[in-house]
Amino acid sequence: MSARLEFLFPARHEPGGGVNTHRHGCYELVYYAKGRGRTRIGDRNYEYREGEYALIRPGTRHDERHEAETEVLCLGFAPMRDTPLPEGVFSDKPPSDEDNAMEPLLPLLLKMAKEMRNKEEAYMDMLDLLTSELVLVLQRRRPRGEDATTHAEEKFRYALNYMNENFHQRVDFHALAAMAGYSFDRYRHLFKEQTGMSPGRYVLCRRIGHARALLRGTKLGMAEIAANCGFAGDSQFCSQFKRETGMSPGAYRKSSYS
Repeated sequence: MSARLEFLFPARHEPGGGVNTHRHGCYELVYYAKGRGRTRIGDRNYEYREGEYALIRPGTRHDERHEAETEVLCLGFAPMRDTPLPEGVFSDKPPSDEDNAMEPLLPLLLKMAKEMRNKEEAYMDMLDLLTSELVLVLQRRRPRGEDATTHAEEKFRYALNYMNENFHQRVDFHALAAMAGYSFDRYRHLFKEQTGMSPGRYVLCRRIGHARALLRGTKLGMAEIAANCGFAGDSQFCSQFKRETGMSPGAYRKSSYS
């Protein structure tokens, strides 16, 4: 599989309300099934309407203001390899031509929501498979010629991809900086510019995201989850999970089944 689902949930917002500024350690896609309003992604402002979706990169601050009753489907995902995707608000009905008509995202997203709701056998594996399909669809929607990266950017992205795949292990940030061709201080500065957080916090967010998935989709004990996610032990895992989410791992697991 080429991607992993981090979270998936529907939400309904009243007119005049909003979602405060926040960010994630993974990509987030917000599909606007109904409504209209505004969203700020990074330093850019967008209007959204029914049938559009926002795509936000890891670490980018974003918020929402709802001008009409709004229904959304929110999902977070982490590509397992370097997969740069465009950021912004896009129509789910992009211009098509006879040679390259694009299928809408909504049927795929609804299928994912049904899997999450029904929780049939191996549903998390199926969700990861559908998430991988979603990433491929989004890649194909990327404008032609957009990904003209420099060699330095390629090396930086390789280092970022290494962190995405090995967050559950000890990550040597100084070695990654050297591999990308930077001093550690320069690498840390560039990393924060591109992701909105330090390398250490980025890895922590990935670990917390993976822990959420394990708490929702498995019956593993806290010590096993801590080991799977790269924490030193269940005590460190529990304290950092509560600090980041406001809930203990046990309370989070209980809420996911309510």
